[in-house]
Amino acid sequence: MTAGTIAGLLDESAAIRPGRPMLRDDAGRTLTVGDVANLTAAATHWLWDAGVRPGMTVAWQLPSHLDAAVLMLALARTDVRQAPVLHLYRRREVCSAVDVAEADILVVDRTTAANAGDGVHVRLPNDFLRRLHAMPQLPHPELGRPRAADAVRWVYFTSGTTGRPKGVRHSDATLLTAARGFAGHLGLGGFPEEVGSIAFPIAHIGGIVYLSAALMADFPVLMVPKVAADDLPRLLTEHRVTVAGASPVFYQMLLSAQLEAGTSRRLIPSLRMLTGGGAPCPPELHKRVRECMRIPIVHAYGMTEAAMVCVSMATDTDEQRSHSSGLPIPGTEVRIGATGEIEVRGANVTPGYLDPLQWAAASTPDGWFRTGDQGHLRADGRIVITGRTKDLIIRKGENIAPEEIENELLGHPLVDEVAVLGQPDVLRGELVCAVVRRSPRHRDVTLDELCAFLDERGLMKQKWPERLVIVDEFPLTGLGKVSKSTLAQHIAGGS
Repeated sequence: MTAGTIAGLLDESAAIRPGRPMLRDDAGRTLTVGDVANLTAAATHWLWDAGVRPGMTVAWQLPSHLDAAVLMLALARTDVRQAPVLHLYRRREVCSAVDVAEADILVVDRTTAANAGDGVHVRLPNDFLRRLHAMPQLPHPELGRPRAADAVRWVYFTSGTTGRPKGVRHSDATLLTAARGFAGHLGLGGFPEEVGSIAFPIAHIGGIVYLSAALMADFPVLMVPKVAADDLPRLLTEHRVTVAGASPVFYQMLLSAQLEAGTSRRLIPSLRMLTGGGAPCPPELHKRVRECMRIPIVHAYGMTEAAMVCVSMATDTDEQRSHSSGLPIPGTEVRIGATGEIEVRGANVTPGYLDPLQWAAASTPDGWFRTGDQGHLRADGRIVITGRTKDLIIRKGENIAPEEIENELLGHPLVDEVAVLGQPDVLRGELVCAVVRRSPRHRDVTLDELCAFLDERGLMKQKWPERLVIVDEFPLTGLGKVSKSTLAQHIAGGS
């Protein structure tokens, strides 16, 4: 593929293989590459009728369904800037995102309409795709003008220190760099009858990166608007998905389903790998998935500001996959700063935040982006993430990385999922708190058992948890990561 824009990639794919499946939904509907090209062209007319004009910023909040994918790709055809908003955001977060992006219009559907504020918003009709079939199948002459690959046409949102999100600018060029690196490192499309899945919010930056990678590697994608632990294995099996993933929480969900099935037979026979990112993946989770599901986790490292910084290779050894987050993708450079913080630059990195002062604060004097993650580079060039700078527990003046303790505790037979965080303490500054998710397969673990286990593993006593909390569920972010800030609020003052 030679196209420099996302719309160009779609049209080039449609010209070569119009009848190839591209998008599927859980109800069995399938759209070919040709269908998607035509529907997205038609959707530019719907957008015009909805009041969208060149130069506007269009925010949208939709679940991961066919309508959302078509709308996103249609906006990629137009002379506008789009701002995808995670569908799990509620009214307060949505209004804040719309305000930060200075959006002119917000597009919602019946599931997200209640989140729209007082500004201009448009509701996507329930029969959106059917209506598009009756519209012209060519881009609108005024709205559908092409733009340069390096033009800023995307705004994504990432957490701000005040609760107000940062607006992250992207171009088709930065997103396609990430997609090429992702598809290339994983060898996507080289497996017969490859089928992928988007079982995470399509409004996340990974949504367009994944769809672009699917076009590049020529495989269809199953859209999963709602992930339910009790139904996901059936859905992936029914659609013969070969590559699935989102975050380590997603991996753990499928692993738990396999263990609870009580059989050595593979629960999802078609699956050949799990892949995703969003948070470090503990070596113990790699090991459990490999042993119980008999497939590898091929993990990646990235962020809203720089999607797919590093991706594990499909050809990596078990040791490389389990103890690193892969190699930098082509066009990306990674270095470790003086304080151990990971810094990146390259063709996949955002040209900056909407707020230039925020971008200046996040950049080094020589133009590298400071990620806020701690880590190191191995001799083989792969990156190891040791934690977030802001997540470090400072106990009696000593820095303690929660991820190290989590990795060890996952080896305990009575621990399926665990999060370690710091809690304020008068004597120590912070104490180490382990939060364990209750399992239906075995009894609850005790604090003494955790400490004895860490003692056996050789961790110094300062890293042992001084408090244990058992919870039924972890609060999750919109990307399926454990929200440690929310968790800390929930357990503050509890027992």
